[in-house]
Amino acid sequence: SEYRGRYGLSVAELERFHRPRVAALAEAGPDALALETVPDVDEAEALLRAVEGCGVPVWLSYSISDEHTRAGQPLREAFALAAGHDQVIAVGVNCCEPEDADRAVALAAEVARKPVVVYPNSGERWDAEARDWRGSPTFDPARVASWRSAGARLIGGCCRVGPDGIAGLARVLAPARG
Repeated sequence: SEYRGRYGLSVAELERFHRPRVAALAEAGPDALALETVPDVDEAEALLRAVEGCGVPVWLSYSISDEHTRAGQPLREAFALAAGHDQVIAVGVNCCEPEDADRAVALAAEVARKPVVVYPNSGERWDAEARDWRGSPTFDPARVASWRSAGARLIGGCCRVGPDGIAGLARVLAPARG
């Protein structure tokens, strides 16, 4: 949460930084690359440029607070970057509070017109000074129904969502057995 992604670098400089890393990952032959926990629209733009021509589909996932990237840009602007890229197979959010994910899923589907990826953290807050988590978890697998109806197709959990939380998601998503 303390990470804002403002590096003082241009989009072109960020692209040059990311391009060799993308090439190394693409060379391994993955089914898809996750461009995840992106805090800033400039970095997202650089990453999208860096993956052009790598031959691997990607998803673009932002780290957010409320309806803004961690750098403070409106999510509508952030999600719009993905709309014109055929290589982007999904767009959404991760490593954010579950409440923020609730609002972001529908916005991502509306703006990008692509499947949505959502995997928030537990809802606890990272205290960077104390180097410890604070507060109580707010991650609730019951949220998955509203995420799915709003357009989420790739659903999971991030920081401090453990096996029990993921198992809860699986139970909610499992087809009814009769």
